[in-house]
Amino acid sequence: MSNDLEMIKAMLSHRRPFGSKTEAAYIDRFLTPLGVQTDKFGNRFLIVGEERPTILWSSHTDSVHKDEGFQKIEMTGSKIHLPKKSKSNCLGADDAAGNFIMIKMIDAKVPGLYVFHYGEEVGCRGSGGIANETPEFLDGIKAAVAFDRRGFDSVITHQRGRTASDKFAMSVCAQLPARFKPDPTGVLTDTKIYMGIVPECSNISVGYENEHHDDETQCVDHLFELRDHMIKIDASKFVIERDPKGNISEVPQRSHRSGYRRPTSDLGISKLRTLRRMRLRDLEDLVWKYPRQVAQYLNDMNVGVDELDDAIQFANRMPAEREPERTLLDLLNDDEDMFAA
Repeated sequence: MSNDLEMIKAMLSHRRPFGSKTEAAYIDRFLTPLGVQTDKFGNRFLIVGEERPTILWSSHTDSVHKDEGFQKIEMTGSKIHLPKKSKSNCLGADDAAGNFIMIKMIDAKVPGLYVFHYGEEVGCRGSGGIANETPEFLDGIKAAVAFDRRGFDSVITHQRGRTASDKFAMSVCAQLPARFKPDPTGVLTDTKIYMGIVPECSNISVGYENEHHDDETQCVDHLFELRDHMIKIDASKFVIERDPKGNISEVPQRSHRSGYRRPTSDLGISKLRTLRRMRLRDLEDLVWKYPRQVAQYLNDMNVGVDELDDAIQFANRMPAEREPERTLLDLLNDDEDMFAA
């Protein structure tokens, strides 16, 4: 355990913005010795065992660090985090933790196609390249499983729309710690990009929290427990059910301009606040990865610059406890409320 603890600490000491020298150094140190190959999109990949694998294991090498270089980290109890006065904007467990799990699986010779994706944090560039230009790379793949989910108990079935069947998720959970369960609240990682090609596309919790922020943490107890299960995983027991060419999206109901809606009539205020925080964090992820597309969407919805700026300034002044179920786009639809402050 001590060697693995030093390894994950060393991984997290690298700040890895997309395309940076530190990301390259990280890849050279931790992935190159595995014998990985590099495709034209910058993805590192390796086949273990089967000549024609049916499972793709996924993680990504870049982080959302603003600056390249190295950072100091600290550990309190079982959680690794940044020092209080750190100038770094995130820990980078998203997705060094996923890289760590895959490295340990490779060491244990768990069969599969391992892909360390390039450019996930800047729009899933590596996976997008594969899906759009070399889809034959995925021939024979029945399931694409990422290690890029926050928390401690998720096997993702939906990344906005359905990307994996419940039966598949349950068959994965059966080989993980008992707390794991199917989770339909996923947002986006590289495996979603393959949802029209690969039947089952999922994501597994690797124990980080508050990703993309300076209070991000990584629980090593969870990470090492997951490692112990994944090095023994038997993917032949996975249930493959979803049709990637089917039209089973099962996305939450959407209103015209106010984003996703969840039933709220039977929820208390505290639950509404929790849902709002979850929804905002999910939206932050999408805005970070797809700023141009978000701007285009707002333009298509006739949201002007001045209108959006006014709404943002109003939202910044609005007390957090006030009507937590309302969103920024609700304010855009309600001029009286927006200018009442």
